[in-house]
Amino acid sequence: MKLTTFSLLALTAASSTALAETMPSDLLGTWQTPLAEQQAPDGSQSAYLSQTVVFTDNHETIRAEVFADPDGQMPIFTYASTGPYDVVGKSRVVDNALDIELVNDSSTVTIFMDVPDLMAAVGMGDCDLIIGTAVNVTDCVSGPPFSVTDCIDLDLVAVDQEGQRLRFGADGVNRCVTRPTALSEIAFFKVD
Repeated sequence: MKLTTFSLLALTAASSTALAETMPSDLLGTWQTPLAEQQAPDGSQSAYLSQTVVFTDNHETIRAEVFADPDGQMPIFTYASTGPYDVVGKSRVVDNALDIELVNDSSTVTIFMDVPDLMAAVGMGDCDLIIGTAVNVTDCVSGPPFSVTDCIDLDLVAVDQEGQRLRFGADGVNRCVTRPTALSEIAFFKVD
């Protein structure tokens, strides 16, 4: 009887932890993805990518750092986007998620190597980039994965694993029009 009661209590506690709702305060801090190999959207090249997102009370910054090596010692370029965000409320379609709206005030790219083929493959072939200088790319990005929106970006976000993992909405919708209805598999982990 004790084993059954203990097992039932453990299951109940685990279920309540798994179903905990994301609160706006859960977003605050710095979150990062592990460095992982990524293929360019056109399939031409691969590089190593790490993403970092920082949430303050009303501001969000996301940075994508692309490297030539799996150890992250040879940077190719850094993309950074920043702007205000609002938590709209609890998601009606994704458990444990919040609906958020993001505004892009600034999108810049700093290159560290002259790699025109890779920059074209990631939609920045028409940008006048300068090695070592952050360049505003808002008006020159021509496609994914760094498409710059000039609308309110409708997204969702969830924090789980005892406050250590953050995920945004899955790709596949025009976020200027429709909010995602599922979470992305890309996971950001709390670093600060």
